[in-house]
Amino acid sequence: INAYDRTEVYLNYYDIFVKHAFGNYRDIMAETSYSALMAEHLSYLRSKSHAYVYEDEDKRVSRADENYAREVLQLFTIGLSVLNDDGTPVIDPETGKPFETYGNQDIETFARAWTGFDRLAVRGNYED
Repeated sequence: INAYDRTEVYLNYYDIFVKHAFGNYRDIMAETSYSALMAEHLSYLRSKSHAYVYEDEDKRVSRADENYAREVLQLFTIGLSVLNDDGTPVIDPETGKPFETYGNQDIETFARAWTGFDRLAVRGNYED
């Protein structure tokens, strides 16, 4: 967000963690997912589905932005590999590689769910 001289957007993001410090992880994920800061940094702001682009814009083949879907799955929630109770990866005996927790189809599906988000109009009392 081009708001280096404005602190409100960053303070609102910080307040999410203060508000939920003794709550549960799901509430933090829900609220941070809908924050303007997350939408911009993880690029799902103004992401459009294939159907919208094809029908309402220029009939081109497109895909929803997958960045947020990957970040949520990989960094913020389930991670890349299935883990044992001690935190070590569960290894597939046939391949010798760790079992993956999600695949590309999961990412594509999740990305389609995160389309259509845009910023709200700025409030009248927003800092200038």
